[in-house]
Amino acid sequence: MDFGKLLDGPDTAAPTHPRELYEALPDKEPGYGYLRLVQGEVLEAWHARRAERDLVVKVNTGGGKTIDGLVILQSLLNEDLGPALYVAPGKQLVSQVIEEAKRIGIQTVEDPDDPAYTSGRAIAVVNASKLVNGKTVFSNRRPSRQPAPIGSVVIDDAHAALATVRENLSIRLGREHKAYGQLLALFRSDLDQASPTELLDIDDESYGALSEVPFWAWQSKIATARAELHKHQDTEQLRYVWPAVKDVLELCRVVFTGMEVTITPPCPPISHITEFADAKRRVYLTATLADDSVLVETFGANPESVRKPIAPPTAGDIGERMILAPQGINPGLIVEDAKAEIARLAMKHNVVVLAPSNGMAKDWARFGALVVTDGSSQVEEVVRQLRKDDEHVGLVAFANRYDGIDLPGKACRILVMDGLPEARSAEDRLETKLLRQSGTDDRQIQRIEQGMGRGVRSSEDHCVVFLLGTRLNHLVVDPRSLARFSPATQAQLKLSHQMAKEMERSSMAEIMKTANQALERDPTWTKLAKRVLSSVRPAPGNVSDLAIARRAAFDAAEKGDYKTAADVLEAAELKALSARQEGWLQAQRAAYVNLLDPAKAQRILASAKDKNSEVMRPLSGITYKKLDFQTDQARRASDFLEKEYGTAEELRLAFQGIVNDLVFDKDRARVDDFEEAMLQLALHLGFASQRPDFEARRGSDILWALGPSEYWVIEAKSGSNTQRIHKDCADQLSGHMNWFRERYGELVKATPVMVHKASRMHDDAAAPQRMKVLDEAGLQRFKDAVIAFSAGLAADRWDNPTALASQLEGHGLRAADLGNYLRDFIPAR
Repeated sequence: MDFGKLLDGPDTAAPTHPRELYEALPDKEPGYGYLRLVQGEVLEAWHARRAERDLVVKVNTGGGKTIDGLVILQSLLNEDLGPALYVAPGKQLVSQVIEEAKRIGIQTVEDPDDPAYTSGRAIAVVNASKLVNGKTVFSNRRPSRQPAPIGSVVIDDAHAALATVRENLSIRLGREHKAYGQLLALFRSDLDQASPTELLDIDDESYGALSEVPFWAWQSKIATARAELHKHQDTEQLRYVWPAVKDVLELCRVVFTGMEVTITPPCPPISHITEFADAKRRVYLTATLADDSVLVETFGANPESVRKPIAPPTAGDIGERMILAPQGINPGLIVEDAKAEIARLAMKHNVVVLAPSNGMAKDWARFGALVVTDGSSQVEEVVRQLRKDDEHVGLVAFANRYDGIDLPGKACRILVMDGLPEARSAEDRLETKLLRQSGTDDRQIQRIEQGMGRGVRSSEDHCVVFLLGTRLNHLVVDPRSLARFSPATQAQLKLSHQMAKEMERSSMAEIMKTANQALERDPTWTKLAKRVLSSVRPAPGNVSDLAIARRAAFDAAEKGDYKTAADVLEAAELKALSARQEGWLQAQRAAYVNLLDPAKAQRILASAKDKNSEVMRPLSGITYKKLDFQTDQARRASDFLEKEYGTAEELRLAFQGIVNDLVFDKDRARVDDFEEAMLQLALHLGFASQRPDFEARRGSDILWALGPSEYWVIEAKSGSNTQRIHKDCADQLSGHMNWFRERYGELVKATPVMVHKASRMHDDAAAPQRMKVLDEAGLQRFKDAVIAFSAGLAADRWDNPTALASQLEGHGLRAADLGNYLRDFIPAR
């Protein structure tokens, strides 16, 4: 009997309903006979909405996302909506998808030019870089042949693919690239006018230097810049990027550091990938995105569909995680002691550390860690070793690996997040600065969530997660940040906060005993961990109006309609959540308006600068606004702290984070942190403060108003390592005093304060009259008093000005007391 004839008969069309399709797959391996409950629920929900072009499917890691994606694509193939493309984040995961497809009997290929793919007989599986690059085979600009078609596409681990899209559709040139020097020379005068100090740091090859090329300078010199980049289009850094970016070059933002220059469009020019842009169905599989705005900004997804993600009825099918933040439990703990205790666990369990930089990862070598640096070719081999059932690796520290590695089961029983993930490129760093204190940094939260997900890869998995670093601890307890995590992670973090209250002031040894309760499967812990997740429900899709506007504005500008682009952003400014965010949007609008009306663009930028001090200065500069100190210190501090902090834990961690940044360090990035920390310290203590040099490019590094007619004019040399105060430092402070007198007059008392390791003047240096020095010893005493003050507030109240005044007096932090932390300078001998 030839059953093939019957298979090809008119009444045996290939099924499109996902359950029927899956049951009809003939070659499934044992154990794959039926869909799991969660998989069936998700596929039923997708089937009900299959006519929508853009859909987000949210399934926690281990919930069977890969099979969901493969079945969806096969169903769309059976509906004649092929060819069907499956996009995995990286090369390693491509092979995993192909293996999974083989287990359930779905045919796949890796080459999108394979006839089996183009004819709809097989699903092509590629990594994100294959889809997204300037020379992608999925573009009608493909030079050698017709584009590889896309009818339907699934983007797996969409959160991980986002970084690939941004990197592959923007330009990033290291200092060694020939175009770097030429572009720096082209814009040198513009950078000097914007910030001469930053230009000096760029010339010194400082990583911490950060300077944006004014958009009017970039747009006016675009022809020269284009010619320079075109000349190097075949170099490794430009070959796969240039074709996508060259047509939107005038819309890009250009940022220099001492190590690189980035040229980045406001949104990725995804329209360059024409087959993806025209695909009939686009499905985004994600486990960790709490904010779906990035799918709209990055991929141009439909906001209304994205706002209604498909998810199982419960979001609690995530692996068990005990999250412990030692410094949140006991702010007095020393991080090095915590690392040493955690490292001891590696004798019995695999411990994986995720550090934000090579330097921080290498620090774990002192505790016996195998260090895998950023970009290392060792990654896959080390992951393979960790995943071996018969091999114990111990302690491994990865630099900047928050996604792309799967560590199930014993591969990672203890996961350490050591510090906040850092912004990687110059563009990312600038964006982080622009949005600082305007709410939350969604990219950072996304990377934290991704990182914490490395250690649990199924709902049956478990691990202990340690969070190290004051800033990281503060971020996860801040309600504004907490709300940005996925529902399941929020539930586990809230349990972590409850545990921290019960364990307050516990020693590191006691914290480790608690960790061992999870590692040794204490039944009371496992029952509690499951109960916390049992009631978690999926959150609706969160797409901000600002993200929609940014994408719509860029799409209009890409077509040359700059007026519509500007109008869209202007309307969005009314929906900004803060003045800082409004200024951030206004600066973007100014760049579009400059292509139509340069004078108007400068007026918009001046308004933006008033709202957000981090945006660039307009050509005419800005009008300096004097500091005004009216209310008494205790009331001012109380009002500020009550507004900022809802719990004692948040308050303690915030003060600790400020103090941690008040260190003498020659790193330029830490110098910026020091100045910002000095400003924040003044606000937390009830004073008024500014950074005039940063905000207006004139004046002191920091200015404190201690009272209605008493000021500190501060020159912060936290990056200096000299044994004496040199002439240039003293001259700068003298210049700042002249600036202060011009603006505040002679009747106001001002103390010139030099923050410097040394207190002795160099032979050729002349100190300004009445100069005082905040040296290392004085700074340490000041910091100790601040920490004690924060502990006192956390134990009592910070919303009562009377109680707060008592704490200020008791800890020597009233305006009248601060002179005790300063010392007289020592004249040159």
